Amino acid sequence: MVELRFDGKRYGYWQSVQISASVDDLCASVNLAVMSFEQGIGILPLSENTVVEVLVDGELAATVRVDKVRRKVTATSHAISIQARSLGRELVDCQYSATLSNLKLSEIVNRLCTLFKVPLKILADTALVPDFAMQCEAPANALINAARASNLLLYPSPDGGLILSEPTADAPVATLIYGENLLSYDVIDEYKIRFSEYVVKGYDHESSQSTKASVIDDAFDYFRPMHMIADKQGQGVGGCDRRAELERNRRKARAHSLELEVQGWRHDAGLWAINTQVRVVIQPEGIDAVFLIGDRSFSLDDKGGSITTLQVMDRQAFVGEKVTKGKASAVSKKAKKKGNGRRKKPKTVINPGE
Repeated sequence: MVELRFDGKRYGYWQSVQISASVDDLCASVNLAVMSFEQGIGILPLSENTVVEVLVDGELAATVRVDKVRRKVTATSHAISIQARSLGRELVDCQYSATLSNLKLSEIVNRLCTLFKVPLKILADTALVPDFAMQCEAPANALINAARASNLLLYPSPDGGLILSEPTADAPVATLIYGENLLSYDVIDEYKIRFSEYVVKGYDHESSQSTKASVIDDAFDYFRPMHMIADKQGQGVGGCDRRAELERNRRKARAHSLELEVQGWRHDAGLWAINTQVRVVIQPEGIDAVFLIGDRSFSLDDKGGSITTLQVMDRQAFVGEKVTKGKASAVSKKAKKKGNGRRKKPKTVINPGE
């Protein structure tokens, strides 16, 4: 059962539910709808300032502000639909300018979250960032890039805020076996998120010189480059070489994933959650491995009942490490690497004129 709680009251009995969260987004999303064919179902007293707690089976799943409320009235029915996102939406929607120097990443995130009144939980030690700057841009972009460059995750929490953490290495919260408690699975190869070459340009403030580095994804035999600015942090969070390698390795790992459907919204220890691990056993695919949950969606309708959809992948997809030979891939132990000849990785080049 899903309920909304605000102004000391609870509103339940939603007929259509979609509650989603991802380690790649700073806010969770909620979509709810209900229809009555009898008397009116009333007008929910929601405003632009209302903070709503979303409860799933009595447990807090998200804390949101409403993006859109729509009511449709006919002679015989009255329907209400609600679209909402967690409190981190302000970091996504707003454009803001800020320049900060010689602060740890955790302090930068804390300052921006405090300004936008977004709760924050810090579960990781962070590096010093010599220079951090935004100019008329969404804080979410700068924060996500800075977190990724530090091999950290910044993702939504049930209280509407954010968690800054390493990708978890904890034991799996559950085991999902196809044919038993796993309803269905999709094997996903998403080639569009990968590129043949990653070029990162930055600026070394200590030496007052531009820097440039590039790495190759040698599976490609055609030109498909991605050029990036080094997150406006110069050499402070790993440098151009490391940033380029992280981007390549992360995208290569993320391109292979599994999408799993499970009946219900809970495992034995609680609600399914992002940045937790799960063991997956799919005998027809030769899969028996532990994966990290990157995306999670709760859904409810009159056909399938309550369903949880999980997108899982190798932990390397979030830490930017290379998958070592002999280790199970995100899709199958039987998967074989394809290659068209290896190219030597270029060294970092200092180009004062660039």
